[in-house]
Amino acid sequence: MGDTADNYPGVKGIGEKTAIKSLVEYGSVEGIIENLAQPPKGVRTKIETQLDMLHLSRDLARIRCDAPLECALETAAWVLDGHSVIAKFEELEFKGLMKLIG
Repeated sequence: MGDTADNYPGVKGIGEKTAIKSLVEYGSVEGIIENLAQPPKGVRTKIETQLDMLHLSRDLARIRCDAPLECALETAAWVLDGHSVIAKFEELEFKGLMKLIG
């Protein structure tokens, strides 16, 4: 199944109900592919003709835990420059926000 919000193409014609049913029955996308002879002909045909979209969508949705980090965590921390914030709030007349950081 695709996801328009995240721009995953999915297999055209396979909706949420069919996707969930197939995943529950076969355990994973790999399980669906290994058992491609089992689903009803309509579902099987859609998957077979759009196998490349199935692989692409799975790859796009995969959470990468092995992505290399280019910086140390300490350098990624956001540090508030209080003087700059106060100056900007005064410039923009954000009196209510000034009380929060004052």
